[in-house]
Amino acid sequence: MRVARAFRAAGLVLAAAAVVAVPAGPAYGHVSVDPVRVAPGGYTTLTFRVPNERPDLSTVEVRVVLPANASVQSAVVHKLPGWHCVVERGSITRAGSAPVGQPVSAITWTAQTEDAAIDGEQFQEFRVSLGPLPERGDRIVFKVLQTYSDRQVVPWIEEPEDGAEEPANPAVVLRLDRRAGANVDEHGMPIDGAGPAWQSPGTALAVGVAALVVAVAALLLALLDRIRTGRRRPDGEGGPTPAEPSEPAPDAAASAATTTSAATTTSAEDAAP
Repeated sequence: MRVARAFRAAGLVLAAAAVVAVPAGPAYGHVSVDPVRVAPGGYTTLTFRVPNERPDLSTVEVRVVLPANASVQSAVVHKLPGWHCVVERGSITRAGSAPVGQPVSAITWTAQTEDAAIDGEQFQEFRVSLGPLPERGDRIVFKVLQTYSDRQVVPWIEEPEDGAEEPANPAVVLRLDRRAGANVDEHGMPIDGAGPAWQSPGTALAVGVAALVVAVAALLLALLDRIRTGRRRPDGEGGPTPAEPSEPAPDAAASAATTTSAATTTSAEDAAP
């Protein structure tokens, strides 16, 4: 009975963990970025994850538009087989009378073949190293234009607002947080021996759920061990133990059998004529 209750409780805990671990379905269809937080003023390598939402069509072009006020001067794109990439730049910016450079305005990836396009329920990851990032502000909003093989363009351009319901076509938001620094160099590459990078909410949630599952498993093992120990407690520990049927000692049993046999013989002789 106690075992059944223990397993029932563990099942409820695991079910709750599963509900918490699985985010809302529509979020998986949005364009996203990893990491979600980076340090301001430095360089970082970003991965834009683009899912294909049309089972009958393919994604053939992805265009990431940077905000004009970001003034990102460098964009180094990771080579992706089957895709051609173009880094676009805006007008020359100036600091006073001195020209600073042409900031990156957009990055466009175009599939070169049908096989390279994002088909069905697939996704593709596009990596780029950007910097230096703005020193001020708490976010960078990237607007993404996803083009399908029928030339339909899905604009992921609506900026989400904190505390508000997520829009239908949210833009990609990169948070600027100084706590996320010290793990990449000036080109956004990981530094050997640096501390762990900032974990995205999904990663942190997965780690928390895994820890919960391990804790529930340990609790079950402890309960089962306690139940087994209670069933085989030695005499004198933990209360009285069930009485076991006693057997007569061998000598007493033999004496009783002899007495019974003698009594039977005597009765038989007395009954004889």
